[in-house]
Amino acid sequence: MSKTKAPPSKIMIIRHGEKPAKRPGTTGPFDVQENGSPGGGKSLIVPGWQRAGALNTFFAPYKSKPANPSIAAPDYIYAASPTSESQRPSETVTPLAAWLSFRQGSPKFNVNYKIGGQEAEMVASVLSLSGVVLICWEHDNIMPNIMKAIDSRVTIKNYAKITNPFPDVFYLVWVLDLHRGEYKWTATNQSLMVGDVKK
Repeated sequence: MSKTKAPPSKIMIIRHGEKPAKRPGTTGPFDVQENGSPGGGKSLIVPGWQRAGALNTFFAPYKSKPANPSIAAPDYIYAASPTSESQRPSETVTPLAAWLSFRQGSPKFNVNYKIGGQEAEMVASVLSLSGVVLICWEHDNIMPNIMKAIDSRVTIKNYAKITNPFPDVFYLVWVLDLHRGEYKWTATNQSLMVGDVKK
């Protein structure tokens, strides 16, 4: 008799990095693509790219474990499709994926799902995996869309305690740890940039 495959032992969910204001005016800050071209309002601003680079050592430090005990190096990365309303989720984790030798479009770095409608399909794909998964998404669709889709398939035992909506900040990591067939939700701080830690 075959056993049912267990879902990921850990799922980590982050919002994309810093973005431009809806109306940046003439002074910015303006967004920019990875190649230096203007982002047209869909890419990260410079602090967002700084955060993206810093995620390498946060999630996968060289020959070491992450300093934050809640965090683990991902076996898989999911980000919203860059052809959807925003390129920021995929941009945010592209440096980390490169650091881990995960090729965009491969099973290791999945960008097949779009914001605002394909979250349930994305979650189904994530839950078919094992190991550790990192998801980078647009914050308005993390809660409830992604979290509700996870809870509908694998119970999040403290789902009622999850902040709704996802806070309008860039430094949070939501962590789901699997124990006895259920997930437990916690939140932790990246503590990477000025403003991440209140002094």
